[in-house]
Amino acid sequence: MGNQLFIRGGVMPQVGFVAGALIASAALVAILISDDALAQNRDVTIVLPDEPGELEPCQAKSNHVGRVIMDNVFETFAVRDIETGVLTPHLATSWKQQSDLTWRFELRKGVKFHDGGALNAASVKSSIDRTMNPDMGCQTRTKYFGDRKIKVDIVGDYTLDITTEQPDPIFPLIVSTHPIYSTKGMPAGEMTREPGAGGGTGPYTFASWQAGQQIVLERNADYWGAKPAVEKAIYVWRSESSVRAAMVKQGEADLAPIIAPQDVTPGFGTAYPNAETTRLNLDLLLEPMSDKRVRAAMNYGIDRDALKVTVGPDVIKATHLFVPQIDGFNPRIEIPAYNPKIARALIASAKADGVDVDKEIEFVGRIGHFPGDFELIQALASMYNDIGLNVRVQMYESAQKNRIQKKPYAEGRPPQIIVDQHDNTLGDPAGTISARWHSRAGQSKTNDSYIDAIIDYSSQASGAERTWAWQQTMVQVDALFPNVMLYHMVGYAAVGPRIDFQPTVFTNSAIHLSTITFK
Repeated sequence: MGNQLFIRGGVMPQVGFVAGALIASAALVAILISDDALAQNRDVTIVLPDEPGELEPCQAKSNHVGRVIMDNVFETFAVRDIETGVLTPHLATSWKQQSDLTWRFELRKGVKFHDGGALNAASVKSSIDRTMNPDMGCQTRTKYFGDRKIKVDIVGDYTLDITTEQPDPIFPLIVSTHPIYSTKGMPAGEMTREPGAGGGTGPYTFASWQAGQQIVLERNADYWGAKPAVEKAIYVWRSESSVRAAMVKQGEADLAPIIAPQDVTPGFGTAYPNAETTRLNLDLLLEPMSDKRVRAAMNYGIDRDALKVTVGPDVIKATHLFVPQIDGFNPRIEIPAYNPKIARALIASAKADGVDVDKEIEFVGRIGHFPGDFELIQALASMYNDIGLNVRVQMYESAQKNRIQKKPYAEGRPPQIIVDQHDNTLGDPAGTISARWHSRAGQSKTNDSYIDAIIDYSSQASGAERTWAWQQTMVQVDALFPNVMLYHMVGYAAVGPRIDFQPTVFTNSAIHLSTITFK
């Protein structure tokens, strides 16, 4: 109990009744103050690059939302072990395939939502049905489920069956991405800014959100699992990396999970493997990028080695939107070599055939997206203008950018290049390829029947056949030049002296408060 004041020998000196009472009072005050200080020391302040646009649970797989609520406020059926990649039970205690199309899930008993309501088959079905509503545009649905339809049936109080339209051998892995939440008081077809009235089942509850200032989570006293050390988490945001780093150095914050490499100094700053991959998402639907020659020119026209100066020397040039450790990575796909002469010739060829290469292209970035993002975008825009395109940079807040890159795309919009980061911690390309290049997917700008067919085939395959099928799919996608692939990123975090915290591949998309302890 704190740093208590003891009287040696158990006998108070004979200095009179009043003096003795004062000493006893001082001892009591010392005990109370030390305990209060200890309680305050179990709060942490985390400084982020930007303020979330919303804390809607079905958006928890969007990193600016997930950093606050994923695995803190809202939990999932299962979790992947970071060391082994094995899927382990969480809100579901088991799952078993009933047929080619149906999986049965048994739910953990005795778990309650933050408002005291019970986690059961009915509440889980309500949560999944809301997220899968195509009118919602939920990131969890568009990123992992794409356009697939699923049917949830209640079998018992804690048992449910989920049926897919086509066989899906990794469905438990896919559905493990879905945050489970209470739909109490939540609109069926509309996003909410804050977590719903019922909340989630996680170790922390949503306490408050002062717009423009801070978000506060508090430890859930009735949590079903192990009690975490952190009692309260206060999230603030500063767009400048140097400011975030300074706040940790000065003790104003305990953790800055994302800082720029130039703010890392000897003894300060921790590098960690970042699952994010950065690409340019090209608008294949509008001129001039609807012409394959223009998209090829955009790949040949940039110097990826020189551009590293904006994002750090440790990034790795990427050919895929997932890292080489993911099953299905095709090592035969190569990075287009920097050759501005070829790029200009391709632009000239397209122009000669009537493609409007002079049309203004909007280069879309997100404010506070990642360290060095604005400098990277400016450098890329300069390189593209140099090869004969007409590119203008436009930065948006996170919520605005999220709307831009999801269907339905705005009518009358200019052709757009969108800076996109994607983290595939799923362990399978299904969470990447389907959502971005299947013609029916919520973030796709491609319309290729052969690619659709091979994605459908790959999604249903298993074992070595699945690996081979995904590799062939990536060959077909790469041939379209739908992206400009840039880098597999490396993250840097500033961790304050009060806490123990080890960043992982999950840190950029979910900061697990339960892994923070105090020194």
